Amino acid sequence: MRRARSSLDAPYLTTESSELRIVCPGCGHAVPVSAGAPCMKCGASLEAALSAARGPPPPLPPRRLTRAQRAAVSRPRLHKHYVLGTLALWAGVMLLPVGLLFVRPLLLQSAIFIGMGVLFRRTSWPVALRREQQRQLKALVWGLPAAAELTRVERQVAPSLHAGRLVRLDYVFTVHGQRVEGSLPSPHAVDLLRRPGERVWAVYAAEDPGASALWPPGP
Repeated sequence: MRRARSSLDAPYLTTESSELRIVCPGCGHAVPVSAGAPCMKCGASLEAALSAARGPPPPLPPRRLTRAQRAAVSRPRLHKHYVLGTLALWAGVMLLPVGLLFVRPLLLQSAIFIGMGVLFRRTSWPVALRREQQRQLKALVWGLPAAAELTRVERQVAPSLHAGRLVRLDYVFTVHGQRVEGSLPSPHAVDLLRRPGERVWAVYAAEDPGASALWPPGP
């Protein structure tokens, strides 16, 4: 997988993999962290970024996500419907060669199963949801770090209708002096204990700050 070049790539990359860097909320450049020192690019204070409650900033990209972390982000809205659709699609595909070669009436049944499978899979995992989840995964793997703050913690009334999400976390961070808002649904029950005002880390795509996620991607 190749990473798209952007104007922020150069300030972020470093030949010293152990060198800790942070994105300045004033100018948006990734600068070396030095306790009590201002940004070496614009002179802005790094105090807010350094005091994030999540501890050290995210590691340099590309970041490796576990299978469970990816599954927590990328999942169908209605899991049971998606499984049923997959089974129906599989059954229709298996019946298709039998109907073509031996029993013609099975062609109609095969077409019904395939149609039901496609319909169930599409409605349970819409294309728009897939794209948003892919944007979040891209931010988690390749995104730049930014100090963020939770602005809202909302419990989902019907988690089964929101891809199993128990809570929605709204947050805000600053890029190039501009306020950027983000929202992340979470399936983790521990996130129900979080409160607005908590300082966290966010990661965002350099070319599209609207594509962001909270780091680390789990409790």
